[in-house]
Amino acid sequence: MNITSVASPNFTQGRRTYRPEAIVIHIMDGTLKGTDSWFMSPLSQVSSHYGIGKNGEVHQYVDETETAWHAGRIHDPTWPLIKKTTDGMFINPNYYTIGVEHEGNESSEWTDAMYATSAELIRGICQRWSIPADRLHIIGHHEIYSLKNCPGLKVDMDKLIALVNGSAQVVNGQISKTEKFGKVTTLTRLNLRAGPGKVYKITNMVNAGIQLAYDGFTMQGETVNGNGKWFFTEEGNWFWSGGVK
Repeated sequence: MNITSVASPNFTQGRRTYRPEAIVIHIMDGTLKGTDSWFMSPLSQVSSHYGIGKNGEVHQYVDETETAWHAGRIHDPTWPLIKKTTDGMFINPNYYTIGVEHEGNESSEWTDAMYATSAELIRGICQRWSIPADRLHIIGHHEIYSLKNCPGLKVDMDKLIALVNGSAQVVNGQISKTEKFGKVTTLTRLNLRAGPGKVYKITNMVNAGIQLAYDGFTMQGETVNGNGKWFFTEEGNWFWSGGVK
């Protein structure tokens, strides 16, 4: 992957006692060029680790070992893994996340090049830091700061994670499914959840003997009885593979 360095002065050296444990997906609310200028200005007091353009360009603003200033504000967080101190205060998520910006605004459709490049970049980050490539560890900025529609209204996070995991691919510039989609039958009454783990809220429930179609899966969801494989559906629901055949 070709990555262009556009160094930002807006970062904190090191990560205190933390390490990257999740990846936060952002939308730039502007162009890649404009974001370069904004992040290079000390007056902005913001940055991220990476930025991805509509044509698939990748710019790196801050080294992964350093703390970028991309997700420090917290408001009504819905992310189950957000950290708190023993007295209930939030720990700055910047210390334990990597931020990836994407060109456009909250109403922009992501290009196939953005999806493909973002997935490749995220896959590498997950491998370097042993971050599970699932919906619990690849999150939208709005899950930390609810006052912003970031990374936007059009991004398909399940598609992005499917690309990271190889359960979808880009063929001739188009997103397509691979052989990793199909149908299964529930063995018992089964919960459908908003993410690949029991920490996520239940979105629906189906009885035993019901056939469910899935669009992909991750092997790195929450481990239940030694099994971390979770399927996801076109509707954005997830279900544990141990409850189906």
